Amino acid sequence: MSQEEPRRLTLQETEEFSCQVDVIVARHSRDVILPVLTGILDGIAKNPRELDQTTWNTRIAKSAHLGLTVPRLKIIFQIQNEGQPDEYVLLLWIQESDAAEDLMI
Repeated sequence: MSQEEPRRLTLQETEEFSCQVDVIVARHSRDVILPVLTGILDGIAKNPRELDQTTWNTRIAKSAHLGLTVPRLKIIFQIQNEGQPDEYVLLLWIQESDAAEDLMI
């Protein structure tokens, strides 16, 4: 019996999201940011409903803490057309996590 691969939702970026990614990449470098960004976006595409809800229609994904030289990222997103065949994820916002936030419980 083969295990089915989870359905991957299409990711669509808002203009703000795209601009914020460009700023983060310019600040750190493509080699540092792209692996982190790819991992978090892959998780969102595969399992968006498993991530924390911030409001009734908005969710948040956070990258793992990977050390002092790799920033931790937060992505705010929404699932559009939820439950429909054309459902997709709208990426609204990305930011670096504040180091103080990581220390808070």
